[in-house]
Amino acid sequence: MSTEKRSDSPAQAGKDGSHRPVPAPAFGLGARRMATLRALAAAVIPRDGPFPLGADDVDAAGRLADYLSRFPARLRRALLLLVTAWEYLPVLSRYRRPFSRLTQSERESFLRESEGSRLPPRRLAALWLRTLCLMAFTSDPRVSQAVGITSATGGCLDEAPPADGPRLEPIAYPEIRGRVEIQADVCIVGSGAGGAVVARELAEGGLSVVVVEEGAYFTRADFQGPPFERMLRLYRDGGLTGAVGRSIVPIPLGKAVGGTTVVNSGTCFRPPARVLREWSSRWGIEGIDPTSMEPVLQRVEETLSVRPVPDHLLGGNARVFERGVRALGYHGAPIQRNIDGCRGCGVCAYGCPSDAKQAMHLSYLPRAEAAGARIYARCRVDRIAVEGDRVLAVEADILERETERVRGRLHVRPKLVVLAAGAIHTPLLLMANGLAGGSGQVGRNLSIHPAVSVSALFDEEVYGWRGTMQSYYMDDFAEGDGLLFEVTSLLPGLALATLPGTGPAVKENLARYKHLASVGLFVSDTSRGRVLRMAGGRGEPLVVYNLNRQDAARLLRGIAIAAEVFLEAGAKAVFPGLRGAGAVASRRDLEQLRRGPPLAGGPAALAPTGFHPMGTCRMGSDPASTVVDQYGRLHGLRNLFVADASVFPSCLGVNPQVTIMAVATRTAFHVLEKPDRYLA
Repeated sequence: MSTEKRSDSPAQAGKDGSHRPVPAPAFGLGARRMATLRALAAAVIPRDGPFPLGADDVDAAGRLADYLSRFPARLRRALLLLVTAWEYLPVLSRYRRPFSRLTQSERESFLRESEGSRLPPRRLAALWLRTLCLMAFTSDPRVSQAVGITSATGGCLDEAPPADGPRLEPIAYPEIRGRVEIQADVCIVGSGAGGAVVARELAEGGLSVVVVEEGAYFTRADFQGPPFERMLRLYRDGGLTGAVGRSIVPIPLGKAVGGTTVVNSGTCFRPPARVLREWSSRWGIEGIDPTSMEPVLQRVEETLSVRPVPDHLLGGNARVFERGVRALGYHGAPIQRNIDGCRGCGVCAYGCPSDAKQAMHLSYLPRAEAAGARIYARCRVDRIAVEGDRVLAVEADILERETERVRGRLHVRPKLVVLAAGAIHTPLLLMANGLAGGSGQVGRNLSIHPAVSVSALFDEEVYGWRGTMQSYYMDDFAEGDGLLFEVTSLLPGLALATLPGTGPAVKENLARYKHLASVGLFVSDTSRGRVLRMAGGRGEPLVVYNLNRQDAARLLRGIAIAAEVFLEAGAKAVFPGLRGAGAVASRRDLEQLRRGPPLAGGPAALAPTGFHPMGTCRMGSDPASTVVDQYGRLHGLRNLFVADASVFPSCLGVNPQVTIMAVATRTAFHVLEKPDRYLA
């Protein structure tokens, strides 16, 4: 049985941390920066044109200033610096004046020139600021209504009322404060796809389990309002986590009880058999072949209620893509998802408002809690105390719900520790505590499964935001090219950011938004990145990643394939999302896209996102080349395991949720089979 000792003395005094907008001046925006934001927003979304509203009509700059105030302090500082740099950048150009003092036409011209610049910093500054402006603008309900989105959920296809799923009782401040001491058999760091599974299996196996999670606990009552506001609540760094290199690659990570499963698309692919066989043969991992993993995968899928997207929830986005797939003779099908009671609301990435997506807070964690596991929310682990070959303690700061204010210190003394903080933060924790091991591989071998988006314009009204967000896939090019196509709908802010043009072009895209369809495509990358620990403070991660030319070429091939599918489906124009590339409106345009020219500026011409980081603590039998053994135990330590995507030896090639959970189940079963070895 676990025991707990609490002290009621608070670590420090402060405000209650309730969720309230902070006026812009409170974080140092100032009049000049505010003028820059207003000028920028008006340049991105001007008045007049085919769409009735502009940035000034809904005070998009004021809303953006409010949103900027809610980012973590270090990101606020970076964003303020970016706004300042943007104000004075035109002084160095032919305009010779600060941005806010340019005319409207000059601002639009400078923005267009920046978006097409050969200088990555200037191009990226334009991209990020333009995206932030669009997100703030489309968060206004008047804009959503004008686009055709008539409710906070985007308009669910199934009008049945939502059901309430299971509810958890996590422990957090102010229930705990000061010094809190706990003893347990197992301490699990992280409550996502890996940690929640291990918690359930070990708790049901009779062990006392404590789960420590940095994020807060949210229910469907929190999954309301504009997507940008939900991102600020549910994502780490407000959704701005990313890798740096020749470009900046966003890596969206959830920060909540349930981890990224709370905000992912719910896509549930099994691991490809060829990948499991390669892990077995190359890395010496026993019992991970397809036959051995079959019962484990079945257990995961049954718990998650995995099933294909129902036909009536596919939505117009999938319908038009499927039309092109069938016309070309390719293979496509509805995606398997972890759903029960899905209403097709199209906002999976911002928390399911129906409690239908069986994320960890609705599936595995309730089972773990019912078996006696206790979940500690808003507790940030930073110390792992080791003596000899054993972990003795795990320590965490107790945080206020809406702030980073420290309110106490949690001390857990377990017999066994499982790290499941994800492929970015698990290696960070190991490095911060001097547990990098002898292989030198901790934090290395990062794969992000890069993805890009292709959009298409149709004569017909598609209403791409209605229906399941990620609903249909095509896999003909998965084996040879490592390409997987998944129909996905983006709500206006992010969708418009992927389309070319600014100013009048944005107004045109807004006016025809209901006619747009989109598909995402992933490449199983051979590029590799690295997670480093920043010096100072509490050691934030520095993620480094550069897309190589081989992966860029395969993504370019995938863009051409997606364009062909859309054209075959009847698209008037396809927007490939490549810097310097115009719309593809004919077979001739398509052939030109296929032939080249070679990527101008190399891979930097692409703007990928890394939704699936993995590989930074890879598993295998050889301690000289891997971080953990074939069951996830850290080489050199007796009672420390890793159970998340960081243990994958290579890029999986599909959405990793089910594989993470299956590998974590395998790890938990191994611990239960040999308790004397690991818990004594």
